[in-house]
Amino acid sequence: MKDKSDWKRRVFLAVFCVLTVFCWCPIGYGSYGPASLVWGMPNWAVTALLIGVFLFFLEMFYLFGTRLTLNDDQLPDVIKALREDIQ
Repeated sequence: MKDKSDWKRRVFLAVFCVLTVFCWCPIGYGSYGPASLVWGMPNWAVTALLIGVFLFFLEMFYLFGTRLTLNDDQLPDVIKALREDIQ
């Protein structure tokens, strides 16, 4: 029977390979020679950073805007429910 976490290793390996190509191979930059820089980083790194910032704010607005986050009043009930499930 195959290990269920095998797909996680494959995804990690694929992401690692892509990022390695972006970092060390001129094909990742799209041209040979030095990469064009923005704030001292390659263009692709700036793009990835901006996508990460966008996703952070999207998640923050989603969680806090839809009231999916916990507040201090709900915390004791959550802890109680978790303790009951553990026992």
